[in-house]
Amino acid sequence: MMIAETVSEIQTPEPAPFIPVVRGPYEFGSREKLADDLANRLVGVMKERVEMSPRGVLGGRTYSASHDLPGLGRIFLKQYAHGGLLRAFTAQLFLAVGPSRSQEEFLMLELVRSLGVRAPRPLVYVKRGTFFYATWLLMEELQDVRSLVQVSEEKPDDLKEIMKSVGDQMAILIKNRVLHIDLHPGNVLVDSAGLVYIVDFDKARMFGGSPFELRDLYLRRWRRAVIKHALSPMLTELMSLSLRSYHE
Repeated sequence: MMIAETVSEIQTPEPAPFIPVVRGPYEFGSREKLADDLANRLVGVMKERVEMSPRGVLGGRTYSASHDLPGLGRIFLKQYAHGGLLRAFTAQLFLAVGPSRSQEEFLMLELVRSLGVRAPRPLVYVKRGTFFYATWLLMEELQDVRSLVQVSEEKPDDLKEIMKSVGDQMAILIKNRVLHIDLHPGNVLVDSAGLVYIVDFDKARMFGGSPFELRDLYLRRWRRAVIKHALSPMLTELMSLSLRSYHE
């Protein structure tokens, strides 16, 4: 399996540069310059981050909180953290080498959205620190959504149609060789209209192998998550039916 390192492997129009704004210990970055009053409100949001809770229906390495922020609307604030053994030693601090985790996910979200994938719209990255940093990403909050795990438990009769939409979204990633490293039912959200969204593109990368290799990789990881968390086997069966028919 070959995995490319950056989003630049796909030829897309060069986006506008990030415009950083510094307020106290925080650096905020977005595609458009933040107004002074909005930047000051963001500082207030960051001071409330102690209320953030562990994110993820099936676990995960991030923490999140929601806020109603004048100038941006309802936002979702995601904080990045290490997984595994590193969590015990460095918690939410990262070595400052290259772009921050939040900047990388910001770029990936822009990319997949431009390809036609339904994913949250990134708004502002936040960084605190120089040699070691903590980082957050502000995104537009998806409204009235449930995870695919919840849908499978509450409305199993809706699964067939919804899983076809999930397969269509994943086919876009496969065709464009985008590897979402943790794509499982907990990272698929469904709104009240039945629209499917894919979330958590942290550490996503470009895949260097063929689309068919990437398809099989997605299927293996999906099946492993369903088994590990004792979810409905229908999630695997329907996903297999949807993606096995994939072709370029």
